[in-house]
Amino acid sequence: MPTAPDSARPALPYYPALTGLRAVAAYLVFMHHFRPADCPAWYERLTGQLYVGVSLFFVLSGFVIATRYQGGVHLTRPWWRGYLWRRVARIYPVYFLLNGWALVQQLFPILPGQWANKLLLIFISQSLLRGFSNTLLYVGLPQGWSLTVEECFYFTAPLLLLWQKRWRGAPLAFALLMLAIGLALTALCSGRPALHGLFGSYKALFYYTFFGRVLEFVLGVLLARWWAGRPAATPAVSRWPWRTLGGAALLLLAVGLLYWVNSPVDFYQGPRYPAATLLNNVLFPLGAVLLLAGLLAERSWLRGLLATSLAQALGRSSYFFYLLHVSVFSVWWHDTFGWGRHIGAQFLATVLLAWLGYQLLEEPLRRWVLARTLGRASSPD
Repeated sequence: MPTAPDSARPALPYYPALTGLRAVAAYLVFMHHFRPADCPAWYERLTGQLYVGVSLFFVLSGFVIATRYQGGVHLTRPWWRGYLWRRVARIYPVYFLLNGWALVQQLFPILPGQWANKLLLIFISQSLLRGFSNTLLYVGLPQGWSLTVEECFYFTAPLLLLWQKRWRGAPLAFALLMLAIGLALTALCSGRPALHGLFGSYKALFYYTFFGRVLEFVLGVLLARWWAGRPAATPAVSRWPWRTLGGAALLLLAVGLLYWVNSPVDFYQGPRYPAATLLNNVLFPLGAVLLLAGLLAERSWLRGLLATSLAQALGRSSYFFYLLHVSVFSVWWHDTFGWGRHIGAQFLATVLLAWLGYQLLEEPLRRWVLARTLGRASSPD
């Protein structure tokens, strides 16, 4: 089978510190979901704000996709084929397996008269459509809603990058356009029970959908444009890590303000207070962008730590970790040991299983999908 054209898979530099940062983002989400049963109130309140790890993922995704494809988008069938298969191969095979395992636990056995309903739920979950409904978000792996957000960005990113090539104001205009579409869909669909939560509320729009979270991706795209546009003579690493320190300070400020606001997070709606939404969707991503700029352009102890071999291994397996940390495994752990018991051991076990899962499942499946869709000569993605 012929491979996709080179323009669909340009060779790009590898940024080790950003790979290590992926592990940090995943571990923040773990800490948000699991805490010791006897932890102090301040720790429970603090970890309750660490859903910001998902925002860090979104900013990273915007940067990575824009860095990889800006200047190389072509609206041709071969290009789209190569681009989309690479995105599918990266995200979907291991999701299909782990989410399918969770669906078996949730929905089986299927009783007579339930087949049509249960098969529809399985389809909505496995196809990632469930992320558009705030009542069906958690069918399968609960954290899978964020993959719907990611996939929406993947589908629209090439159009954004083409638009940006013609007009520098395109990223912010794109964010406003996506937000307007989301607001219009929510105005049209909310309050209609027959739609089963499809764009069911404005709070859910800003927490669970690409249309409300688009700014995080756009900030990553803008960072990629800045990084690509630096003069060739500019030193790759500066002496004073002001971006790293400023970004870290903004991130800590955002988490500190979230701790102070202490907004309840409704299961199907997201943060109850608008201030928490602004901090999560705007201030924290701005801090993430500044931190990423520092990790790219500056020498610092944090950059060195995130670029170690251990951090690289943890970063590469962070996607498997993210899918596994709330799954059949975590249910078994808490059924066996009790809720909130041996959280440290649970974390280490999840890290180990994620590393094995990356080595034995995620990466081999990605290569297998690419070999059978784009050919064996397909380059790494």
